[in-house]
Amino acid sequence: MAIYAHRGASIEFPENTLAAFQRAVDLGTAGVELDVHLSRDGVPVVIHDESVDRTTNGSGKIADLTLAEIQVLDAGRGEKVPTLAEVFDIVAGKLKVDIEVKAAPAAAAVLLEVARYPTLDWLISSFYWDALRYVREQSATAELWVLWPSATDEAIAVGREIGATVLNLEYSTVTEEQVKRVAADGLRIGVWTVNDLTEAKWLRDIGVVAICTDDPARLNEVFADR
Repeated sequence: MAIYAHRGASIEFPENTLAAFQRAVDLGTAGVELDVHLSRDGVPVVIHDESVDRTTNGSGKIADLTLAEIQVLDAGRGEKVPTLAEVFDIVAGKLKVDIEVKAAPAAAAVLLEVARYPTLDWLISSFYWDALRYVREQSATAELWVLWPSATDEAIAVGREIGATVLNLEYSTVTEEQVKRVAADGLRIGVWTVNDLTEAKWLRDIGVVAICTDDPARLNEVFADR
């Protein structure tokens, strides 16, 4: 079972910052998960929300702010909101990157960025299935994960349609029966976001292949598949 650091090692460092991703690298974590939006000038930046309000000392929608305006903000402990390229500079060749595309227009920019990093091990996940369809149209080989709260018939159908490898689900909705059902359709199950060791052990035992966690240091000690 692979451990993915959710927004980096976000229990120790401000989420989606270079410090959080560097910590995941230092821990030898199998992968990191991050979130991508586009700035007003079209640069893919790594931040979860549509606005900078929650995670920085600024305010406003990311789509309304230039990269220069975003990167003067404090994202916690003096960290800034990084560009996708800045994160790739840290992680390329060291661990796998789950790039969650937060809006369909960002998919094209992400593909342009990953093409610049030949050693990068990457996948794209999204709740916006049209973004995943777009990526598949552009690349027959891209690894795609379907994000959804639970293993609905529609999510499974989309996974089969686009040749996804994993349904990435909210962990509390997952059952052993679902894991078997999804496997019959040629898919596997990953989950978010698990910090409890007992829950993680149970999910591993029923066949979940990837866990996203805020606390990779703790889960790595027990579960890491490096």
